[in-house]
Amino acid sequence: MNPPTDRTVGQVVVDVIRAHGVRRAYCVPGESYLGVLEAVRELGSEFDLVVCRHEGGAAYMAEASGRLTGLPGVCMVTRGPGACNAAIGLHTAQHEGTPLILLVGEVTTGTQGRAAFQDIDLQSFYGGMAKKVFRVTHAREAATVMRQAFQLAMAGTPGPVVVGLPEDVQFESVPATSLLPRDCPATAPDDSAVARLLTKLRTAQRPLILVGGTQWTAQARTFLLDFAQRNHIPVASTFRRLDLMANTSPSYVGSIGVVTPPELSTYLAQSDLLLLLGGQLGEIETARYSRLTEPHESRYVVHVLPSAELQGLALQPNLAITSDMEPVCRALASAPVMQTPQWEQQCRSLKAAYENFLRPVQFAGRINPANAVELLSQTLPTDTIVTLGAGNYTHFVLRHHVFHCADSLLAPVCAPMGYSVPAAIAAAMEAPQREVVAYAGDGCFLMNAQELVTAAQRKLRLSVILLNNGIYGSIRMHQELKYPGRPIATDLHNPDFMAYATSMGIPARRVREPDQLVQAWKELRAIHQGPILIEMMTDPEIVAPQRLITRAVPAMHGTVAP
Repeated sequence: MNPPTDRTVGQVVVDVIRAHGVRRAYCVPGESYLGVLEAVRELGSEFDLVVCRHEGGAAYMAEASGRLTGLPGVCMVTRGPGACNAAIGLHTAQHEGTPLILLVGEVTTGTQGRAAFQDIDLQSFYGGMAKKVFRVTHAREAATVMRQAFQLAMAGTPGPVVVGLPEDVQFESVPATSLLPRDCPATAPDDSAVARLLTKLRTAQRPLILVGGTQWTAQARTFLLDFAQRNHIPVASTFRRLDLMANTSPSYVGSIGVVTPPELSTYLAQSDLLLLLGGQLGEIETARYSRLTEPHESRYVVHVLPSAELQGLALQPNLAITSDMEPVCRALASAPVMQTPQWEQQCRSLKAAYENFLRPVQFAGRINPANAVELLSQTLPTDTIVTLGAGNYTHFVLRHHVFHCADSLLAPVCAPMGYSVPAAIAAAMEAPQREVVAYAGDGCFLMNAQELVTAAQRKLRLSVILLNNGIYGSIRMHQELKYPGRPIATDLHNPDFMAYATSMGIPARRVREPDQLVQAWKELRAIHQGPILIEMMTDPEIVAPQRLITRAVPAMHGTVAP
């Protein structure tokens, strides 16, 4: 039988998605994109359409998918309300540098701006979040627009792209055409720029490598690990990028985050050569722009990014190199070893300080969730994927979970609440051979807990660790610092989370002690290979790994008074 000579626009849209190697999309269905849905239905088991319960959850799943696969995550939503709900996923993808395609079913041709049902101006709404907003106004341009959308989502620093699909255009037919995806070779650094970097590095007394961003290949990480370890150069990660280098490496010395190891903070301030590979220095790394924002004669800054326009947003570099991470790390790894005994001593000292920093602070008479995180980290497989949303509970994980391998932390730098559950669902589908753990606070959990019905239906292998302290902890902490003893809007009235989980067929346990958490996880995982949930009741006074909520002075290692 000869292949069909005509394809509907809906079919063309799906054809281009598949031509780029994407075999899964996340959606909440809507009547405005029935043409695309019909094209997916025709494919049967050849394409996996994940039906979600809220567009925010669907967009988060698509973002997480893009992070893990390196291909654009695809999300499909309807006009108006659906488009608005999905915006959080675009905001996250923009800050993460994650490739994402958002397909929005639109009002019919010629009715825009005429009080059409659920009409929305996609350009005005998404213009500040998306790399570009396309609209397929004619059937003949559908394939071209979709190809451009995929190319742009992956180009330079990846990000989200929106494609508006008018409802009526999706049913129009066009001649079938070749849909081969374009090859996007990696951007390589200028040889002279790398030579300048190496020359400066050889004369540095206190060098520091900062790693960030999301588009790191396995080979790039290997090259960087080899370069750093052979030369004894300390490596720190930017905020929520702890999985870019194995935390057990002799060169890894911690994260520049909300709470940075004190010795690393001191070294950072005194460093005379700072090499920032990928990512940015933002508000968190600069301590609200109080450090590392002004050029200094004693410090030489090198910033490597795939996109020149994003270099130096917080700190103007002395040397800006436009490159993907793998080519520049390959060039560094091929350079001769630099014999500098001072570097080795500094790196060992910073490593020892970081390992000491990993030990949980103990609060007299109080159960610290940090101990539970530490114990579970020691129990889980080393390739476990951990997902985090937002809230002070995340700091316990970021400080006390040890990350061993790549793509094991899905925790957006913009710290959105409600991310961890849908991200874990996407991770369990994209990497079914790996254990997935979603940490969530009681406030964060309920923002997208409904998506667990998908995990239950598909029997996805994931664990939800629900840390329940009965408050919006992060906001309460700031309230107590600014208005001691005058909280408002931060106490939570929670449902019975055990009943909530079991209503979806998800086995659940409630625990109070750190060792009970580990034991419950082992027992539930042994009897159930699908999703499980463990609720750990935590002390609202322990609002962060190093402080009590009512005490402005951070605790130190050892025991502190309640």
